[in-house]
Amino acid sequence: MDTKKSSKGFWYFWARVDHWIHEGFSNEQSTAYRIINDIIVILIFFSIGSIVAASMEEFYAKHQTFFDTSEMIVVVIFTIEYIANIYVAPKKTKYIFGPWGIIDILAIAPSYLNIIDLRAIKVFRVLRVLRFLRLMRMLRLLKLAKHVTKGHKHEEKTNKFDTLKMDLQIYFIAMFSVVVIFSTLMYYAERGIEGTAFTSIPQAMWWCVVTITTVGYGDMYPVGFLGRVVAVFTMFSGLALFGLLMNVIGKYMMTSLFGSEVGAEVDIRELEEGVTRTKKKI
Repeated sequence: MDTKKSSKGFWYFWARVDHWIHEGFSNEQSTAYRIINDIIVILIFFSIGSIVAASMEEFYAKHQTFFDTSEMIVVVIFTIEYIANIYVAPKKTKYIFGPWGIIDILAIAPSYLNIIDLRAIKVFRVLRVLRFLRLMRMLRLLKLAKHVTKGHKHEEKTNKFDTLKMDLQIYFIAMFSVVVIFSTLMYYAERGIEGTAFTSIPQAMWWCVVTITTVGYGDMYPVGFLGRVVAVFTMFSGLALFGLLMNVIGKYMMTSLFGSEVGAEVDIRELEEGVTRTKKKI
């Protein structure tokens, strides 16, 4: 009898746990999902900041215990999130072998390889660069922005300032991602070259900002083949970011000066219909 009660108690407890796991990791409309998402985003920023700071060798040597401990904690939390995402996924293989699953596992695998002391193997040392893929997980923020946009569509009046704020948030997420990713790639591509100016990721960030804004001071530039390949992609990304910013600001100015875009479309349609009716009368 006691066995049956304990069994029922276990399954009742597991049902509650199962409910909260699905609420926190699959129900995008729930409060639990938003809280967990905010925590993960904070950890992503912290992890990226840690990777950037650790590229400064003297600073890393001075605070090695803090970097190693925080890295372990972050990796454990990301691992729990990865397992939870597999658990709640309707098609588990689709998530595991899909883009999000691959990014999630690549973001934590290099740290585990480092923990089991495979640093002597050159291939695994190179894999440490994949830790910057954690930043790609920030693209999940765009999902929340998509839901906000859907909510605005159902409202009769949309606050233009709120729309601009949301667009700028998306833009700055994209810009921050480009700066960190290409700075990290440039650092790893050029750091083995003698006399390189890319001595740390923060140094490479200065070059990246100068490049994507098309200022081009010329004080830092890649000399290796891989570095130049990274530079080419950085330049094209800068052009894309510039076009995106102009679109955001231009759309806000147009709607502020001439009314909503929907209203403008209606006015143009009415004008075209009026011209058509005039032609028929003639």
